[in-house]
Amino acid sequence: MLTTKITFALAEWIRKWRKFKDKNPSIEDCIKFTEWKLEYYKLTESDKRIIESILLYETE
Repeated sequence: MLTTKITFALAEWIRKWRKFKDKNPSIEDCIKFTEWKLEYYKLTESDKRIIESILLYETE
């Protein structure tokens, strides 16, 4: 389950990615980051939609 702490970490990671690479990360990169942060938790489709929403919000 995505917690507030994880979603804030993802948003911060996206901002840093954009700052250093001057491009947006892919949704796959964001999913990998989130899975890495959560370790043994398998993301649901709902989690992936939330991740995609965070990516869209941070890149607009």
